[in-house]
Amino acid sequence: MVLDWFRRLSQKRTTDWIACIDFGTAYSKAAMVLAENTADLFPEDIKPLPIGDGESRSDYLLPSLLFLTDEAILFGKKADEAAQRGERHGRSAFVSPKQYLSTHAPQHLDEKLDSEIDPTGHYTAHQLIALYLAYLLKRAEHAAEQIELDWPPKLRIARPAWSKDRAEWGEQVLRMLVREAFLLIEGLGDDLLSEDGVTHDRVRAVFYEMPEPNSADDDDLFHLAEDGTATVMEATAVATGSIRPKGRRIVVVADIGGGTSDFGAFMTGLPGHKVVSEIRGSSHVLRQAGDVLDMHVRRMMLSNAGLLQDDPAARGPAMRLRGRQRNLKERLFQTGEVVEEIGDQFFSLSLEEFLADPRVQEFSRRLNETFQQALECAVLAAREFPSQGKVTIELMATGGGAALPMVKDMLRQAEVDWPTKIIEPELFQDASDDVRTVYPQLVVAIGGAMKELPKQTAPLTAIPLAS
Repeated sequence: MVLDWFRRLSQKRTTDWIACIDFGTAYSKAAMVLAENTADLFPEDIKPLPIGDGESRSDYLLPSLLFLTDEAILFGKKADEAAQRGERHGRSAFVSPKQYLSTHAPQHLDEKLDSEIDPTGHYTAHQLIALYLAYLLKRAEHAAEQIELDWPPKLRIARPAWSKDRAEWGEQVLRMLVREAFLLIEGLGDDLLSEDGVTHDRVRAVFYEMPEPNSADDDDLFHLAEDGTATVMEATAVATGSIRPKGRRIVVVADIGGGTSDFGAFMTGLPGHKVVSEIRGSSHVLRQAGDVLDMHVRRMMLSNAGLLQDDPAARGPAMRLRGRQRNLKERLFQTGEVVEEIGDQFFSLSLEEFLADPRVQEFSRRLNETFQQALECAVLAAREFPSQGKVTIELMATGGGAALPMVKDMLRQAEVDWPTKIIEPELFQDASDDVRTVYPQLVVAIGGAMKELPKQTAPLTAIPLAS
């Protein structure tokens, strides 16, 4: 039987639904939304996909990593477990495809990876990101079939608020990676979902045999915006899925993920005008977020144990802590203290000590500074659009870092001479309990899958979403 490499790329896509992929730093998410105007949507028209079923603490969250053993490539929970064991032996997972695109130079994408990630010496970051996307899309396909949704729909991809040059490069790279991911699904099939992973021999054979995808298919593959883009900025996606146009409102969004913190300010129309517009100049990204705090937890635990990270004596403890640092951070914020065995002694770190650390405070300062830039655009818009009294600027945090102490303080202590109030995403008020528990992390995928996206507007001109 001859393999039809282009079957998934060329098959007819449903126009009834739109899907969005949000492959975050720690976890990836996917959602499908009925292709109707926002005002006509009901809760049952919004479907987060359970792509993480059995792979993480929530059915809707999929770990964003691959792990390469000497024989195979592992995905999901197996990759996470192998990565934690591998840290003791100087081995690392390939983590956060999106963060790689945000932080590395374009030319690095096609270079061979370090041996601690790839012991075979065969793979590039480009290939591993395409493989991860193939795994994610295969799980999305399976999840959609399980809940009886038409698959495939046209796609959007969420991204940070990159600079203009990186956004143009990232747009083309993300499209190419998605096309390649569909070819990899054809070549690897259900092996992508195997608990044992996929052998290197099989993966290399598929990469060798698969043809070059054609960008001419993009009109059918992606749900393109009016400007021809297939990507949507994360803060814009949050606004689309969270803000209900109920008269004049101005909302500042802070989407705090694992690798990036994205900010934007948005305005809704006057009563009777159901529009949401993005205030020009308000989109900003800080390429630091929850992962920076993970690193500082590890650094401070080693310091409390009297170890220097570059000393040979610290190598084993540092690697063990690296595999557990996210869990340690979460426990620290939940209980106010963590205690960890390092060597043959126990050492503790209190939340008070952590938040007082100069480097943690510097992260908080930069976070607040970037938020302030979006907030100032919101104030300008509020001054230029007088209504019946001052319109209160609403502040909303989403993402896995929405509950961080410095994020809560950032919203509570907004430094602006204008009335503000903190709100939560309105989309999830009627959602099921299992969705509500992770709604801050799902809102990007859901908002990015909505038919109507905010358009940019200068502070003096509001542009409607649709007629």
